[in-house]
Amino acid sequence: MRSPLNVALFYLVVALTTFAVLVVWPDKPDRYLPDSIPWPSGVGLKWADREEMRLGLDLKGGTYVLLEADTSRLPPGVEASDAMDVVKEVIERRVNAFGVSETEIQREGPNRLSVQLPGISPDEARDLIGRTALLEFLEPKLDEQGNILCKTAKGKQFGVPPPGPGGFGGISPNRATGKADCLGGAGGQIGQAILIPATCKSEDCDELAGQPLTGSYLRPTARVGPDVQGGGFVVTLDFNGQGADIFSDVTGRLVGYPLAISLDGEIISAPTVQAQLGENAVITGLGLDEAKRLRVQLNSGALPVPLNVIQQNEVDATLGDETVRRSAQAGLIGILAVMAFMVLYYRLPGVLAALALVVYSSTVLLIFKILPITITLAGIAGFVLSVGMAVDANVLVFERMKEELRAGRTLTAAIETGFDRAWSSIRDSNVSTLITCVILWWFGDQFNAALVKGFAITLGIGVLVSMFSAITVTRTFLRLLVGTPVTRNLWLFAAETVAPRARPVEAIPDGEPARRGGAAPFMLDFVRRRHLYFLFSFLILLPGIISLLIPPSLKPGIEFTAGTTFTIEFKRKGLDTEDLRAALADMGQPQARVQETRDGAFIVRMGELEGATNVPPVGPTPPSERDAIEQELRDRFGAFEVTNFNTVSEIVSRSIGRNAAIALATAAIAILLYISWSFRNLPKPYRYGIAAVLATMHDALFVLGAFSIFGKVFGMEVNTMFITGLLTVIGFSVHDTIVVFDRIRENVTKNPDVPFDEVVNASLTQTLGRSINTSMTVVFTILALLLLGGVAIQSFLVVLLIGVLAGTYSSIFVASQILVAWEDGDVARLWRRLFPRRQVPAEV
Repeated sequence: MRSPLNVALFYLVVALTTFAVLVVWPDKPDRYLPDSIPWPSGVGLKWADREEMRLGLDLKGGTYVLLEADTSRLPPGVEASDAMDVVKEVIERRVNAFGVSETEIQREGPNRLSVQLPGISPDEARDLIGRTALLEFLEPKLDEQGNILCKTAKGKQFGVPPPGPGGFGGISPNRATGKADCLGGAGGQIGQAILIPATCKSEDCDELAGQPLTGSYLRPTARVGPDVQGGGFVVTLDFNGQGADIFSDVTGRLVGYPLAISLDGEIISAPTVQAQLGENAVITGLGLDEAKRLRVQLNSGALPVPLNVIQQNEVDATLGDETVRRSAQAGLIGILAVMAFMVLYYRLPGVLAALALVVYSSTVLLIFKILPITITLAGIAGFVLSVGMAVDANVLVFERMKEELRAGRTLTAAIETGFDRAWSSIRDSNVSTLITCVILWWFGDQFNAALVKGFAITLGIGVLVSMFSAITVTRTFLRLLVGTPVTRNLWLFAAETVAPRARPVEAIPDGEPARRGGAAPFMLDFVRRRHLYFLFSFLILLPGIISLLIPPSLKPGIEFTAGTTFTIEFKRKGLDTEDLRAALADMGQPQARVQETRDGAFIVRMGELEGATNVPPVGPTPPSERDAIEQELRDRFGAFEVTNFNTVSEIVSRSIGRNAAIALATAAIAILLYISWSFRNLPKPYRYGIAAVLATMHDALFVLGAFSIFGKVFGMEVNTMFITGLLTVIGFSVHDTIVVFDRIRENVTKNPDVPFDEVVNASLTQTLGRSINTSMTVVFTILALLLLGGVAIQSFLVVLLIGVLAGTYSSIFVASQILVAWEDGDVARLWRRLFPRRQVPAEV
């Protein structure tokens, strides 16, 4: 089957993979290889001037900025706490609109806000979030002759004419001073323009009379465009109704004069008014980056209080560098283990699947780097799950191929039929996952849950590329093998055991359906014991449900609770985050988060400490928990200095749990509707959607209950890693269940007269190998991460391990059994037993 199209596709895949590897290959590959694997030092791509992958705070770090609000300037009646909440919301809108994802913003004390932003420098962070973004329009003060009043450095006033030809007269912004310089002063006088607020003054102003024109009248639709006349870029502003009336009045009286535009007290533009204007204004003379930043600030709104940057620094990864390195190494080992399993189990097709997995991984990483996508642990979770789905697509195809080969088809027919019959499973399972991704992305965008948003984006990209990898790449590789000597040996395709057939393989034409004559196929009877499965599910869910009903349902980690933060500088040099993190764990703070700054200090965040206060005590007081921790650190590491000790708000709002539940409920409804539509040719297709959703709820409830028990017994806390893991489990559960349902659909269509119980038994038997193999490939990766990765992600990995096992169980013993119970009337019979219909006595 070496057609020109297949050969062209092969070369295209090779070129794409080579390009992707060159783009994403790290400068220091030995950093991500296990220590036992030798790698020549200096073998990288240092000759290429390339940007690194964009990593989030948890994997790389970023800029830490501590802001203090001047609440003394608040209007009477406005509470400082309310103003700080508004400040936090405005800054969140700014950083999200600027494209900085995975940001952490939290309250510190009564009037402080700490912000961590990945991927931008301290100067960029200060300029983006430190500005109040108060936009004001100012008009020049005129003398009796209509000249623009100016004053010298000594306070002497003089006048300059309005702008004229040749650049004579008028005013010009001075970026160095933030003022407007006067042009064309008599005798070369130099001074600054006297500017006053632009207000509505005409008789038509009515209730707007005397109102200054400010950014409060702008719509959040500012946009950037090229400056056709003067070069550079402009920001176009849109006023609301009242703003348009004031702007029209101001520009109507300033035709021929400049209208200065001030941002936080600095003149950034002073265009000359050419005609009376209405709803739109243009700020000219800007660079591209400046224009983009201004657009974000104006659309996000002005801060209600001025902010002062009192501390800024570059910090390392929240998970710690060693954790990141070991997790990357463990992930690589897990993927290699998956490849090895595929080769051992599927032999030659497994080798092709391993090569396709290389194409898949390099392509996904290429997309992450080009877009770019900020990679966090949540994103890696989505990537790991999509790797499992990419392998699963190959497993589905290979299992189908084995069936066709054992039934007597030729290799060419087995390849084409295997892909055709596996397509519906691949399509429906991946579309359902994509529906979940879209809804989770919307949830993350609406509720500012960057963690969920990052997971949804990476998983969605991975799913799309996995479909390309399985359907195009693997298929092309297999087609090119046809006709080569290796294809003569069916052992290489794990299909040497051929089922009894009516005639030899060579006698069955490629276009004719394979006939499965002879002995009846082997079939496990899953359905007969379904009541035991339901009882077992109830028994394993019951302890978790009881634990969830006992407050607190889950033990929240430091990201969901108020806590304590401080910056610590040791006199001793050479300490790293792992040393300090281990010491705090020994002191009963295993969840403490430690980040090292560029100048060697450490920012520590932990749970709220008893007696932790900066207020001097009155009289003798017993040592507080803070005192005990500081003394222990001093004994271990020597003298140090503590600065910025404060209480902080939660990093992640507790409402994220409620909002996540709403998003997941929406996703469940969407999946139910899609499955009902996809199975529309079957009787009562809605049953398949409801069964899939119930199985997913079963898995999620099992994980929640397990962690509720772990929290009460072992003190295991729930953090953002837990949420990420739970989302991953839900995605896997839906994917696994739909693959089983697809085989039931196929068998029901082919055998309409066979009892439904037998159809389900046959379908489960046929997909059992696929379910176990897919779960094993995912478990390999999880176990590698669990055994070799850092402590910081263990809760995340435990969720994945429990959830994958629960998802595999539910797809076989819950979802399919619900269909059978519904079909056989088990629910109706149980209802009649519990609520028997009252017999009405017959009339005599």
